[in-house]
Amino acid sequence: MYKCPVCGYPEIESPPYGETGSPSYEICPCCGTEFGCDDYETENETLRKKWIQSGAKWWSSSISPPLGWDAYEQLKSAELPYI
Repeated sequence: MYKCPVCGYPEIESPPYGETGSPSYEICPCCGTEFGCDDYETENETLRKKWIQSGAKWWSSSISPPLGWDAYEQLKSAELPYI
């Protein structure tokens, strides 16, 4: 499993970018970032701020958040700035 560089979700199935720098186009179920699309012209920090400003809500309607999921604890555990 891989960690989302935007929200720190630790269970995305493919790395956001491969060894050659090619994007996976996978969508993080937590923040909804599509790697290679949303982050093409927008930095991860900016995407993170937008996600937080919109309430840091779980994005996916088909994948449930982990039991007891807390966006801010996730960001803290991933050592990503969230203020």
